[in-house]
Amino acid sequence: MTVGVRRFGAATGVLVLAARLTAQTLPVPVLPPEPAPEPEATPSPGGPQQGTPARVEPVDAPEAARPRAWEYAVGAGVNWDGNVEFLVPGGRGGIAVVPSGALARVFSGRYAQVRATAAGRWSGYPGQEQVRQYNADFGLDGSYRRSPSTTWRANASYGIGYSDSSRILLEQGVLLPVVKARSLTGALGLVKRMGAQTSLRFDGRLYRTEFDSPGLINGESVRSTIGMERHFDGRSTAAMEYSLEYVRSGQTGRLYLTHYGSLQWARVLSRRSALLVEGGGSYTPDAVRAGLFQKESFFGGASLSRQVKRSSLTLFVRHEVAPAFGIGVSRLELRAGLGARIPMGRAWELRMAAGHVQPETPRALGRLYASSDDASATLGRRLGRRLEVSGEARYRRRGATKLLPMVDAFRAGLYLTLASAAP
Repeated sequence: MTVGVRRFGAATGVLVLAARLTAQTLPVPVLPPEPAPEPEATPSPGGPQQGTPARVEPVDAPEAARPRAWEYAVGAGVNWDGNVEFLVPGGRGGIAVVPSGALARVFSGRYAQVRATAAGRWSGYPGQEQVRQYNADFGLDGSYRRSPSTTWRANASYGIGYSDSSRILLEQGVLLPVVKARSLTGALGLVKRMGAQTSLRFDGRLYRTEFDSPGLINGESVRSTIGMERHFDGRSTAAMEYSLEYVRSGQTGRLYLTHYGSLQWARVLSRRSALLVEGGGSYTPDAVRAGLFQKESFFGGASLSRQVKRSSLTLFVRHEVAPAFGIGVSRLELRAGLGARIPMGRAWELRMAAGHVQPETPRALGRLYASSDDASATLGRRLGRRLEVSGEARYRRRGATKLLPMVDAFRAGLYLTLASAAP
């Protein structure tokens, strides 16, 4: 797949936020950049004189290529869905025609960049008008480097569509019947370097999801985080973090909060591997209102980043209290997942993502707590600089509860996409 297609695909997802600002709580270790080539000595035509060092000509570092001012992607495809409504086991399936389009405008300066995106997709099932779907997403993503020691990030996104395409619900591990949903996110972050080895970080983010279904409960979450990082020996980083999250759910505006505190340690194992480990605790004063069976819980996990030639892999496991929009509670849950991008030759690329969420189920609330699995894979073949054909597959499963049976769905499709090329 071309660089332009990859860049634009990342920019026009359901959310266009930086990973640290958007993920529920999922820090990922960063691999060190590739070392810059050493400048070569340029001797005089007759060679250096004895006792006189050869002069080294200064080499200017190449400027990073600016993104295109306009980026676009248009495509069409056909997919088969084995359980369109994701409501009951063995629900009705169908074949859909799926046109899509996306557009981005990028404003770049020496110290700032803003990306505005709009994307839409429509799924039409011939003969089944009641299950036709549409999705529209709008986003802003900006960064501003005020000084060498201060960097701001801000982003926002609004999506109109259906519950199966909501990134918020995916992060929370909530698989609901396919119903109309609206999602709003916003985030603001500041990184302030306090010295050569120490940084102070402030993050804030807003999540809100509304459902056009009387059986599902709207949810809203506001989370603020302060953290301090300290770098050691060029390979290790230690950090302390504290977060406070307010959650509002239901039409009556039921409000409760949760405190999170943790220590993080990240270690660069090699040029191509890095590990991050986090441990701490969370405290929810009004556990009954939140739907939890205890006030204190372990909070933390581990994540690994690995680069093999041009392929990249991320693995993670997390244990935390997280809100579950749609069912109106917060849950103590174990999350695990992976993401991979595997180029195969110059024209082929395989992309995979998978996640599993296992709530810790109190017996009295077993009817609300279900495990979930969501996995997808895309195999793309580049056809020139702007054209790509791809095959995609997705599997979703919601475990059984005391009141509901297990439901799963499989979707597969073939798509053709035309996108702007890299600059």
